[in-house]
Amino acid sequence: MFFSLSLYCSQFPCRVWITCFLTSLILSLGSFYVTIQNDPEKLWVPSTSATAMQQARFNHLFGAFFRIEQFILYADRDNLQDDLIEREYLQLIAKIQNKIELTRINDSRLSAKEIGLQDFCYQPIAGKGCLVMSPFQYWLNNISILDGDPDIKLTTACQTTDQVLKERAPCMDAIGVPVMQNVVFGGISRDTCHVNPDPCGQSTPKASALVVTFLLENKLDNVTYTKMAEQWEEQVFLDTARSFQEELMLSKPSNRTKIRLAYMAQRSVSDALKSETSQNVVVVVASYFIMFLYVSMTLGPWRNPISSRFGLGLTGIMIVIMSIAVSLSICATIFHIEVTMITLEVVPFLILAIGVDNMFILTDEFDRQKRLHGYVDYEFDSRNGNTPSDFSQRTTSSHAGSRRSRSCSEDDLLLQEITCQTMANVGPSIVVAAVSECLAYFIGTLTKIPALETFCVVAAVAVLVDLVLQLTWFMSAIVMDAHRVRARRYDLLPWIKKCTPSKAKSHGEKYNKAKTSTLQAYIQQRYTPFLMKKRTKTAVLLLSGFMILLSLCVLPQIPLGLEQELAVPTDHYLHEYFRVQTELGAAGPPAYVTISEKIEYTDSQIQEKLLGILDQLSSLHEYIQLPVYSWLNTFNQWRQMRYFLHGKIAQKLCDCPSQPLLPFAYERDHSPILSLSDLTPDADFYPLAKNFTEIPIDSQCCQNYGICGAQYQKDIIFEISNNHNHSNSSKVVGITGSRFRFQVNALGNQTMFINSYYYLQKMAKIWSRSIPIFIYSLYFVFYEQYTYIQGVGLQSILLALGVVFISVFLLIDRNIRLSLLVVVGVFGIVISQLGFIFLINQSTFAKTSVNAVSVVNLLAAVGLGVEFCVHLTYHFALSQRHQATLSAHDHVANALAARGAPIISGITLTKTVGIGVLAFAPSLLFRVYFFRMYLGIVLFGAFYGVVVLPVLLSVFGQRNTILNDSSIFLLSEELDDVGET
Repeated sequence: MFFSLSLYCSQFPCRVWITCFLTSLILSLGSFYVTIQNDPEKLWVPSTSATAMQQARFNHLFGAFFRIEQFILYADRDNLQDDLIEREYLQLIAKIQNKIELTRINDSRLSAKEIGLQDFCYQPIAGKGCLVMSPFQYWLNNISILDGDPDIKLTTACQTTDQVLKERAPCMDAIGVPVMQNVVFGGISRDTCHVNPDPCGQSTPKASALVVTFLLENKLDNVTYTKMAEQWEEQVFLDTARSFQEELMLSKPSNRTKIRLAYMAQRSVSDALKSETSQNVVVVVASYFIMFLYVSMTLGPWRNPISSRFGLGLTGIMIVIMSIAVSLSICATIFHIEVTMITLEVVPFLILAIGVDNMFILTDEFDRQKRLHGYVDYEFDSRNGNTPSDFSQRTTSSHAGSRRSRSCSEDDLLLQEITCQTMANVGPSIVVAAVSECLAYFIGTLTKIPALETFCVVAAVAVLVDLVLQLTWFMSAIVMDAHRVRARRYDLLPWIKKCTPSKAKSHGEKYNKAKTSTLQAYIQQRYTPFLMKKRTKTAVLLLSGFMILLSLCVLPQIPLGLEQELAVPTDHYLHEYFRVQTELGAAGPPAYVTISEKIEYTDSQIQEKLLGILDQLSSLHEYIQLPVYSWLNTFNQWRQMRYFLHGKIAQKLCDCPSQPLLPFAYERDHSPILSLSDLTPDADFYPLAKNFTEIPIDSQCCQNYGICGAQYQKDIIFEISNNHNHSNSSKVVGITGSRFRFQVNALGNQTMFINSYYYLQKMAKIWSRSIPIFIYSLYFVFYEQYTYIQGVGLQSILLALGVVFISVFLLIDRNIRLSLLVVVGVFGIVISQLGFIFLINQSTFAKTSVNAVSVVNLLAAVGLGVEFCVHLTYHFALSQRHQATLSAHDHVANALAARGAPIISGITLTKTVGIGVLAFAPSLLFRVYFFRMYLGIVLFGAFYGVVVLPVLLSVFGQRNTILNDSSIFLLSEELDDVGET
């Protein structure tokens, strides 16, 4: 197969070059149909996951979670102990808040229409206005009340002395929703300097941050609404926050406290990702350019315009680009895959690394075969001062023309033989490496994490396409380059031909020596003898064993999660917001106990279970903040006060709606059995619950007696019957869904996020055995993966290693021993990489954690690890087949002489050059997850590929018996004398 393919490439190189180029160009046209997926949920959350389905159900019942706009006024790091609950700072908060609320802008689609906060905000109580969670709400968003309050500290402790505020229920905002202290203040502590007149009352707070949060409706299925909301966020919220931030930076503080402003809009993360992507493009392009220069300068003597190989390097880079384009095209048009930015940023680098490896291996073997076959390039070697060969043997005679023609024919045949032998010697190992990498990436699709799935499919297809093009397009390019050199034409300018000097002499021996690299000579003469010493091998085995054991021991210490600040550029305003929120935030995200289906709330057992659930939830004080806002508790409280309220209503001292005085069946509370005539019919429960949610916030019922049903309007989904008694009137006949609200504790790191998700879900799973119930919070869908990511990662790596074993076994000698040694080498690279991550984490602030991104990189480590191990192992097997009488040490020496230099210069150094650029990436994500991890892969790949694996082969690789050639599946025909220099 390889012989026929290489023969065709050497006979018709131009035809192959053009055919491959045009075919790749045509197949890559589908890349214009590639769509990029930026939605974090669709990136990291499988659509079939439990939390994704729960979120879909929650959104169906109550609508999608809000768009959140938040800014934080905080004391500078030098003043973190200062208290911002002072009139001056509250007035500043009021100023910023009012500007955001009152500013209106022209709709970009309809210039005559103005849009403002009122068009988008969440209004939990009909007709009452927007819900804005702010310290200013303690004073009902009224600057006059704030200015006239004699003691603002007591007001924040719900013990106001202000006459206006005393007329309302304490700590209620302008629309009648409770002001949650932990939500509107940050860095909260007890103010011991303030005198509290009520020793039994709530202590007055001290805070180093003031937090204002705007909640906007989130209509996912309305594209027009979303674009309008994004326009408002950019032109009103973000512009206002930026202007005040600049003003605070320039202004001098009236006292010692330095005030700063951090902010974030719903669109901020996606904006940051787009900004990061545009910045990372520069890094990727720079990596390609530097690799191109390195490859071109290394493949040939770059100072010589004829023998240099910049054109060959350019062809190799073009092959890599075409491989990626064809892969994206196939994935978009056939598999209908939406790619992710991680895929677009990582796959090009990965395929470039693999493609450059093959370029070095093919060209190095091609040059070696030229030396062994005595093929001489008639060109001046400026590096060594050699003159051209003597043409007289073939060109100076009375029949010069005919003899030159015959000579060219012989040279062409020799070049074809060299090409065929090159492909036969390295083609099988290149195929083994590519097949192993491809199958390893396909294994990654089993994770069911969309971003990882997409990456693996695109990478696998790209590896296959690159393999085909390397063995055809690049091989034909090598042949064309050899013809160009022989014709003395300039690199990159082949229409310019260098004249043949008059002075010439034969220098075939010198030519061969010139082409033998210093690195290869060092490996043969110094490195291999040293490595094969008994003491050296013992030390290598002990060191590698210690590294693997140490890495296995520290595996549990590598944290889970993905820090959110890593995903944005280092100079983005979100970095400061994330820092302040983490350090000073006193409350986490809201969460909901959601009853997702219709149940009978009039059933006494259901009532007991629901109230028991709320009691159990309250016991999770380590993860949630009290109180839990339950409409059912408040409704039952209203029912328990029915006799008292009935008397007040009769005296016209209360405006609560009337309700049946007879108990419902579930309210009997183990009292003697009552007849049906002594009970309120269960059918009246649901209309009564509907009446309960219509109790106004500003009513006496709410302000004086605490029965504020209107705040629960959005928490209950009533079932309405429109055919009651064959009339047009409607009646409430049930509740199809409801929720109880609470706040999660402040989550300062990824471990806290994961733990809160785990324990809340664990409790919900117990509850769901008897009631259709789950707990929902926005962050749950992102953290479900961490309950299984370690298992998925381990499974993927083990399956990938299994695929590598099978591929090596089938394509190289069917030797279990050698296949296992390759797997051991690759396993060592992956495990040592994890130990390397642990060590780096101990010395840096930004940690590398276990998540989908790192699992992707570990799968890439398996693929790249094959590159480091399989070529040497293949040549070892080749040596065993054709020189069976040699010892294991000799086979290792042959393999290192043939493949050691390409592994070091072509694989290790090339990747190091390309990876070095990533250290300067503007994105911390690139530096932490790609620079660090790929640097580790290269370092350990080189160590296991050219240090540990040769030792393992010398100790465990030798066969006990010599197999018959017919039982060996080898794809090459001849072993060359690799020891020749």
